[in-house]
Amino acid sequence: MAGKTSPVKAVLCFPDVYDIGMSHLGLKILYKIINDMPGCAAERAFAPWIDMEEYLKMEGLPLCSIESATPLRNFDIVGFSLQYELSYPTVLNMLHMGGIPIRAEERSNTDTIVIGGGPCVMNPFPVLPFFDAFVIGDGEEVIVEIMNTVTRHKREGDIRREGLLKELAALDGVFVPAYPSNTVRRLYLADLNAAPYPCAPIVPYMEVIHDRINIEISRGCSCGCRFCMAGMIYRPTREREPATIMAIAEAALKNTGYGEISFTSLNAGDYSKLPELLKMCNRKFDGRHVSFSLPSMRVNSITEAVLKEIKTVKKSGTCARRSPFSTADIISR
Repeated sequence: MAGKTSPVKAVLCFPDVYDIGMSHLGLKILYKIINDMPGCAAERAFAPWIDMEEYLKMEGLPLCSIESATPLRNFDIVGFSLQYELSYPTVLNMLHMGGIPIRAEERSNTDTIVIGGGPCVMNPFPVLPFFDAFVIGDGEEVIVEIMNTVTRHKREGDIRREGLLKELAALDGVFVPAYPSNTVRRLYLADLNAAPYPCAPIVPYMEVIHDRINIEISRGCSCGCRFCMAGMIYRPTREREPATIMAIAEAALKNTGYGEISFTSLNAGDYSKLPELLKMCNRKFDGRHVSFSLPSMRVNSITEAVLKEIKTVKKSGTCARRSPFSTADIISR
């Protein structure tokens, strides 16, 4: 395995450009979990834009992480989030640019472990040859087990990929193609209230697609539409309590300098305590120039109570999204 010194280092790769990848909430959650673990560290890498990719190839430079400019091949774990099928070629390009053999069978005992996660790996077979392992389902809990397993192997001086992959295959929710006989159970996080959440995320150094605080108020969808991939794979529906959401909002506003909060879910209107949450927000942030947005709301989920509370909130974009004292691309502590 790559890297013989502590801490155990993972690079979280999003196979798209920075302004899209930095809008992805899942990356921020895993980034916090790993960096909160003693003896572990997580960094980020994104697909370079066309001109940067040409420059790296022309100069013979590898694709590196943002935090320490470490080539991808030198990390203990390289994790990719597969959110949509069109990103598959980008994954292969990032592996190649990072100095990692594209096919798992071509990697030696000293090569890094490449792990895939996200909604697309609910069926990992289209990309099976390129990954050493897959996380099937929610990753908040199993990422801790994965990092602990790698830490133990590293501490014991065992650099054999075979032994590590065999241990990873024994974890719930981890599918290792080299050991296809293991039974894999889709993971889902039972309690969102107890789950770690990034209240001090990295503030991007540029305007990104979702340039605001994102708070996941629920996960899953009660509709169960057969055509909806997200509705199928994120079930059952789980909700955060309004008090938990308010605590996250207060901390995130303080740590980032943003002035807008987005209450995200597959359908915000299905959140059972939405009127209560909006009332709490109106009382808490009245006069503080904080705006709110409720994305992905179906028309039939908009009630009179919700409309009444929304009317008292400034429309999104009427106040500064980021206050003058916010800092660029640093971890707010």
